[in-house]
Amino acid sequence: MLWLYRFLTGYIETEISGDVAETAINLCAKNGITLWNVKRRDKKLRAKMTVRDYRFMPSVLKKSGIRIHILNKYGFPFVAARYKRRWGIPVGAIIFFCFLEIMSHFIWTVEVNGNGNVPAYEITEACAEMGIREGTPKSAIDPQSAKQKLLLKLDSLAWASFNIEGCRLTVDVTEAIQKAEDNSVPTNLKASHDGVITKIDITSGNCVVKVGDTVGKGDLLVSGAIERENSTRFVHSSGSITARIEKEIKVEAYYEQEITVRTEKTRRKSVLSVFGIKIPLFLGKENYEYESSLKVKQAEFYGQKLPLRLYTGYFEETGRKTVKYTEKELKNQLDTLLKEAAEVENLSDFEVKNREYDEINGGICLKALVSAESDIAAPEILLFNAGN
Repeated sequence: MLWLYRFLTGYIETEISGDVAETAINLCAKNGITLWNVKRRDKKLRAKMTVRDYRFMPSVLKKSGIRIHILNKYGFPFVAARYKRRWGIPVGAIIFFCFLEIMSHFIWTVEVNGNGNVPAYEITEACAEMGIREGTPKSAIDPQSAKQKLLLKLDSLAWASFNIEGCRLTVDVTEAIQKAEDNSVPTNLKASHDGVITKIDITSGNCVVKVGDTVGKGDLLVSGAIERENSTRFVHSSGSITARIEKEIKVEAYYEQEITVRTEKTRRKSVLSVFGIKIPLFLGKENYEYESSLKVKQAEFYGQKLPLRLYTGYFEETGRKTVKYTEKELKNQLDTLLKEAAEVENLSDFEVKNREYDEINGGICLKALVSAESDIAAPEILLFNAGN
């Protein structure tokens, strides 16, 4: 704390010269004057002392033949004297601290904790619809009421809590557990497609087919009615039945196609967001086709997020180009389209049994008969007359 005391009271660096400069050290020690950082420079000494001690130096060194003069001045008194005529600094400091005092009554950031499957932006958007966002007065937020409104807005949440810590609002949430399948409803499993059964994995119900059986769409695979000696029990059938199915997939492609190509022109535009108020830092708008990407940077101070964000959008100009394909290139493209269509049908591991290429106006149509294994067990509620 000694350095702080010296800074507040002020201290100076001096140069002591004379016939025997070391005599000054003895005189200072005798009169209770403290010197520090004493260094010898040829026949002179340099040392630091407080402003208060320096005032006694003329009387201490009187008639000693030793001279002392000031090299540098340090500390708050000298800094204040230097800027005493610059009123903008104290006025600016007062305005700054008044601004901090006023802004301490508002929410600066909204953070979400505890979410997993529910995106944080979905929760913050719901809060914004409730009037809770960056820049909202803390006095306008009722945590208990806000919690109930948020749970009513988002069915995906089971619990929520609003906590205000300084100027930060933390929304702690617990996600709702998805309801399990209702196993109390009696169901059958029926075939969703024609096929030959290759695998059976049933956990509940009475399976009426076996591996190798050929079934048609709508045929009963697993019955939810289990016959016993003197009664019938109805259960919820569950499990999977895999069958080898055949399906026709049709895709088309054309010799001349318009594709999107990127140019080398890229424009960048930024938007400054202060307490949720967005201030564009650009003029005009884009009047061309482009592909865009967005980067967001949020200001932080000692690890604390501030309500200041910079949104930077990158706009890469694109154009349209007509490309002509050969028959071989078009057939390769059709093979790719066939794989994509099979994935949409959940036929990831398939075998093409037959291909037919037909010429269409300006292109080729591929009709492919594919064979693949798929789970064809589809649940159907078991209807029965309870009075019988």
